[in-house]
Order: sequence, then C-alpha cells, then structure tokens
Amino acid sequence: MSSSNSTLAFGYDFLLFTGGATELVINLVGMPLSLVNLWLVSRTSVIHPNMKFILIFQSCFILTRGSCRFLICLFKFLLWDPIGAERTSYLPAIRLAYYIGIYGRNFVPHILIVERVLATLTVKSYERNRRCLFSLLWSPMAATLAVFNALSAIRDDEQMPLTNLITTIAQFVIGTAEFAVFALLWRYNTKIYQKMLQKAEAHCLSERYQLSENIRIGRQLMPPLLLNLANILLGMIILVWNCVNLPYYWIMFMFCSNFNSFFGLLIELFIITCHPFLKRDFCRILQNFGNLFGLHFFGNRRVGEETGEPNNSAVVGLAQRDLISGRMLIERSKPDDHFAILRNAWERPYN
Repeated sequence: MSSSNSTLAFGYDFLLFTGGATELVINLVGMPLSLVNLWLVSRTSVIHPNMKFILIFQSCFILTRGSCRFLICLFKFLLWDPIGAERTSYLPAIRLAYYIGIYGRNFVPHILIVERVLATLTVKSYERNRRCLFSLLWSPMAATLAVFNALSAIRDDEQMPLTNLITTIAQFVIGTAEFAVFALLWRYNTKIYQKMLQKAEAHCLSERYQLSENIRIGRQLMPPLLLNLANILLGMIILVWNCVNLPYYWIMFMFCSNFNSFFGLLIELFIITCHPFLKRDFCRILQNFGNLFGLHFFGNRRVGEETGEPNNSAVVGLAQRDLISGRMLIERSKPDDHFAILRNAWERPYN
C-alpha cells in the first residue's frame, strides 16, 4: 500500500514538473514575441492611436502574466516544490502581478469592441480624430478593476472568493456576445467598402481609408478575440474546480495554465501576422536577425510575395499598396498602363 502511494505521488509530481517545464518553454518564446509586438505596434503609423493603445495595453498585460508564470515555473525547480511555488505565501509580489496580468488582459476585449463600434459609427471623421481622450477614460478603469480582482484572488490562496468566479463568468458571457457584434461589424464594414468602390465619388479619402482600416483590424483581431474567450473559459474552469473542491486541482490548474500561456503566445503572433503591414515589418526583423547568423527564414521571394516587393528593394509608400491586403497596386512590369488609367480617371469630367 505504501509502495502504491509513493508511486502515485511520484507520478503526480512528475506530471506537475513536466507541465512546469513545458510552460517555462512556452513563456520563454512568448515574452520576446510580446516585446516584438510592442515595438512593431508602437512604431507603426497605420493603426489609429486608440486601437494602438489598446493593443499595447493588451501586450503589456500578456507580457506581465507570461513573465510571472516564467518565474513561478522556474521557482518550481529551484524550490523543487511544484505546488508550493504556486502559493501566495512563497511569492506574494509575483502572484499579485500575475493576477493583474490575467484580469487586465481579460478586460481588454470589452474596450476593443467599444472602440470598433465608435470607428464604425463615426467612420467619416474617426480617422481625423486622433486625440487620446478615449484611452484616458478607459485605461484607469481597466487597471483599477484588474488590481481589485487580483487582490481578491490572493486574499485566500486555498479558496478563491466567489467575486472572482462571478466576474469571470460575466466576462465570458459578455465576451461571447461581443464577439458576435465584432463579426457583424467586420461584415458590415466589408459590405460598405465594396459598395463604396462602385461609387467612389460619394466618399472622401479619409472615410475610405478608415473603412479599409476597420476591415484590416477586423481580420487582425478575430483570432485573438476567440483566443481571449478561450482564456476566460480556462480561468472559469479553474475557479469552478476550486470552488467545488474537486480532486486533482493542481493537475487541472497545470493543464489550464499551459494552454493559457500558449494562447497568449498565439494572440501576440496573430496580432502581427494577421495585419499586412505589421507582418511585413516582422518578416524584415526575422530576415535581419537571420542574416546575422547566416540563416534564411524565407526563400528569395517569400517576403516579396507578402508585401509585393523584392527583398532588396527600398521601402514603398502606402500610396502604392492596397489598403486592406498591403499588396502592391502597381505591377512593376506595367507601370505605364497603371498611370494611363490614373490619368484618364483624373481628366474625366466631374458631373
């Protein structure tokens, strides 16, 4: 009987240490990716300042959570205690920052939906309105709620308060409805943009640009929103498991935490790869990094296919690219035909 119990305990610890090592590697990849995402988003002038601030805010919280999970998983091996390293009594400051990262990240999609509704309803003037009032209004609220829920979470390490469970369930229900609204907004903007192309004279340039930006952002944020919902669902499972006192809580916590870290990595990756101009800049970073070590991440034409230009060409202005896909509007083999079309359109009498 004693041998059976020791074997079970060994298998239990082995599983927890394996999960800790896996999450350690995931966050080791995710943290640099978050930093790259922060750098790319902060430097771009294509994204509206309101959306820019939301994406930076989200990446900061994902980076905070990932960094804390990396340290907690590292302490599992330093202390040789996979469960003790998860408790507040060992690492109170890290645990507090960890929960702030979770609840702040979960709050961001709600603000994102509000921003997308504003961008759709005020499409004619939104691109010109670049003041930071919207960001100043919501960011203190998000930070305050994140800190409040984090303090509630670490108040009792053994039993999560009911407040956190209610908050998480409400976030999931509201988030599901908001995802449906986001999909409808994306479809609506696409339909309006297609109609606009048939009646170009009825729309000003800033309105056309903002519509294309709405479509681009919709394509960029659809996967991250789904992954955010999945993260909230995983958090809800952990809280319910704890409140009901079901067995093997730490095993379930380990699985959910691993998926949570992996989904955070995917969110950062999709933010970059689903936006044509961020993806272009990211590919250039990979190329430059690879050139330092004599590596080639892409073939000779890979980046050119994504951005419509060869790898060794100069940076081409946004005016020569499609606003939605980021591809080149001008075929290099037919520049005269392109400018002839532009000349005919310019000289056409205005009715």
